[in-house]
Amino acid sequence: MKKQVVTILVRLALSVILLGLLFFLIDREALIKAFSSVDPLYYVLGLAAYGATAMFWALRWYLFIRASGEKVSYLRALRTLLIGLFYAMFLPTIVGTDVGRMYELGRDANNNKSNVVSTVLLDRLMGMITLTLMAVTALLLGSQYAADRSVVWTVIGALAVLVAGWIVFFNRRVMEVIFRLVFALPGANRLEAMIREIYEALYLLHNQPRLLLVTGLASLLNSISETLAALLAARALGIDVAPVYFFIFMPLIWLIMIIPISISGLGLREGAFAFFFTQVGVSAADAVAVSLVFYSLNVIVATLGGIVLFQSSFIQTWRKLRSSRSVSTNHHQTTPTVPTLETQDESSGG
Repeated sequence: MKKQVVTILVRLALSVILLGLLFFLIDREALIKAFSSVDPLYYVLGLAAYGATAMFWALRWYLFIRASGEKVSYLRALRTLLIGLFYAMFLPTIVGTDVGRMYELGRDANNNKSNVVSTVLLDRLMGMITLTLMAVTALLLGSQYAADRSVVWTVIGALAVLVAGWIVFFNRRVMEVIFRLVFALPGANRLEAMIREIYEALYLLHNQPRLLLVTGLASLLNSISETLAALLAARALGIDVAPVYFFIFMPLIWLIMIIPISISGLGLREGAFAFFFTQVGVSAADAVAVSLVFYSLNVIVATLGGIVLFQSSFIQTWRKLRSSRSVSTNHHQTTPTVPTLETQDESSGG
């Protein structure tokens, strides 16, 4: 427990340091001026786009859950995803969202924990591949905007790593060799049964082409919605940047945010926005402002997850109290009366 607290505190400190460094380097007056001119209409449209992002994300995950054999409704998947987004406000982004989903859905006794974990992992992998493919497509269609070759090679490299990883991970022979090496390590064999069970669940899910096609479509809609949310956040600040840049840069920013070194991606996200968008003529202050406005959309949607979490916790606590009272009352009513000496005498005619 102490180790976890220390880890969180270190990441929080890194977030503060990264943000502090950014605010020291950029024009703070320009940042404040940008915030003072937020267009409410574009902001609300951006919030709607971010809400759609959560809905498409939940749909993608729901399809994987149903394919795994678990009987979970779409509404339950959406509620659990929102709770995961709420967890991510206090933990590294990808860790918080995924661990939150695994915990919330896995604690239901009716759900198989290995299936739940496998759906979350495959859902995350599908999202990453879709993002990278979207970036490659944007580069191909908007090649005239890709003046910086390093961006092109970064996108291509990310796609190559993800595709190679997919091929290797779902090759049984290769993975069996890796498993033998890993489980030969001291203490690793204790996790062998669980890891193999999760891998089998993942393998069965990935071996369904129709499922991958449908979830891929849902994933594409999810990525487009989130990119539009970032674009509308920029428009809300009056920043006019060619939309194609968002489709190129946002996947790279999300890949950077996977690095679990800060709380909720704070500092990393702002630094990534500043790094990429300053290359296309946006000032560092404006780029950071876009990042923070975009993050505020996430906070609002994630807060809904906090409300859902509070509501479900309150209902569960109330049900437990009612159940305990009911058991106590029934026990009191059905407690047999111990016959006294007088009643025993009367019944025997004495």
